[in-house]
Amino acid sequence: MSSVIVRYSEIGLKGKNRIVFEKKLMNNIRSCLDRNQIAFSSIKNPRGRILISGIKFCRPLNCVFGIGSFSETVNAGFNMEEIKKTALNLIKDKLKNKSFCVSCQRLDKSFPVNSMEFAKELGLFIQDKTKAQVNLKKPDITIYAEIIDGMVYLFTEKIKGLGGLPLGIEGNVIVKTDDESSLLSAILMMKRGCDVFCVGKKKFDIGLLRKFNYGSKINLKILKTYNEMNAFAREKHSKGFIVSDTFNSVEKYKFELPVFRPLSAFSKEQIKERLDGFRERVCKAV
Repeated sequence: MSSVIVRYSEIGLKGKNRIVFEKKLMNNIRSCLDRNQIAFSSIKNPRGRILISGIKFCRPLNCVFGIGSFSETVNAGFNMEEIKKTALNLIKDKLKNKSFCVSCQRLDKSFPVNSMEFAKELGLFIQDKTKAQVNLKKPDITIYAEIIDGMVYLFTEKIKGLGGLPLGIEGNVIVKTDDESSLLSAILMMKRGCDVFCVGKKKFDIGLLRKFNYGSKINLKILKTYNEMNAFAREKHSKGFIVSDTFNSVEKYKFELPVFRPLSAFSKEQIKERLDGFRERVCKAV
């Protein structure tokens, strides 16, 4: 059976309200899987992880804010002999002329051996069966094992997530949306957990934002005056307005709420580079 292990980003630093962040992230992950029509049997959060069971494809998680990393795993049971067989099947075709090491995290302390003993025993077994070289400093392949709630999960890749906070956990802001730079402003606020409402004086393509809005809705509302925008912000109980001004192009606005400029330290080249990075991440999520 296949599972996906999701590791938090900044949620792990939260205190008593951590459970609120966990629930929000789980809700956003469900939204991602549902929108992409990815079947799964269950989703839960044991021991500082989010565990998605019965899933075969998880690349769209690349576009969910709040995820530090995630891995497609193989369930290997809880018996050492069964774990060895599963690990060998997972890795034997990948080790030709390559070095390896084993890394273990024992989150479930009921497992009879500690992490170092586990890694040593499994590593010696794989080395004996494949004759591959062990390299603890710079291996070509790392065999990861995470022991969680009576199950050992094996995998060979940790896919880096978007990081940040779960979308929707920090209230909402109004984004003045009228150019490419404003898309980056919106994405950066989404990464800080804010729902965004896009407003502008004319139609503008915000399709990129919809690739990252799992758990939330994003539309562009045409508003042509400051009075209309201020009234809309009051209606939505927003925390402020987001604009795409940089250090070299600061404008004055007649907004009633605070104005935030997340791109103030960015150059045009840096803005393009960051936008290209987010677009590339969307491609990897397909």
